[in-house]
Amino acid sequence: MWRWEERDLGFRYRTGNGRGRHDHYQGRVASEFYVVTASQCRLEARHADRLAAHASVPSSPTIVANPWHFYDHDWDWIVTDDGICLNWAGCLDREEISRREDLGVGRARVLMLELAQTQPPTAIDLDLVRRLHLELMGEIYPFAGEWRKVEMTKGDGPVKWPLPPGGIEPQMHEFAARVLARTPVLSAGDDEVFAFAAELMGELLAIHPFREGNGRLAFQLGNLVLMQNALLPIGPYDRVDEARYFAACERSRVHCDQTALAALLREWADDARERWEAGVEL
Repeated sequence: MWRWEERDLGFRYRTGNGRGRHDHYQGRVASEFYVVTASQCRLEARHADRLAAHASVPSSPTIVANPWHFYDHDWDWIVTDDGICLNWAGCLDREEISRREDLGVGRARVLMLELAQTQPPTAIDLDLVRRLHLELMGEIYPFAGEWRKVEMTKGDGPVKWPLPPGGIEPQMHEFAARVLARTPVLSAGDDEVFAFAAELMGELLAIHPFREGNGRLAFQLGNLVLMQNALLPIGPYDRVDEARYFAACERSRVHCDQTALAALLREWADDARERWEAGVEL
């Protein structure tokens, strides 16, 4: 429904001709359109006309305020009132963004499958972490692959990930020296594999290095560790008990204790193996 083929940070219209002095920016519901001034439009006129040829004029639109705040600030500051980040299509439809994120998970999974088969086994470093994030989010967000520059919160609790005074990069270099430098981890004992995968995932989630997609990123890196040890990958949406997962992640973040997360990874890997043996597509 949204046109993502031109990375100009907007301004798309599901309906609306986009030919006037103001282009219509899709609102939260079908009858609402945000007005974007011509000076802000990043499309050349010929491109706007080509896209507009496929759209119809809005019927009784309600004009509401432009949702982006601090447009010229760093990308990861630019969000709508309900938390949707600036994206390449100017999309305000959370379901559509989620669908695009699912496509990114598919791309990342293909990359991890390829790396799991390389010889000698691939080591995980910061370049690979950023490359993987680009696979996950690069088709959606302009900040993909860049360390976040904002404090983050999650949930009503809320859980907070502050922005360190020196930024995220020093923390990631310390994480790389302490955890990633031990990769590839190859072991005949599954306990060691699950313990390391949980450590990698838990420590990464505690830092939360990116503006979006940290959970998906952690799962894919953990899957690479598992697959390098002939274990089946775990789907990021196959979490049987999210409450236990979030509690395990919080225990890792607050107490640096990944035992609960390692136990969950083992459970999910066992479930994946049972489904595979039963012929169920993973």
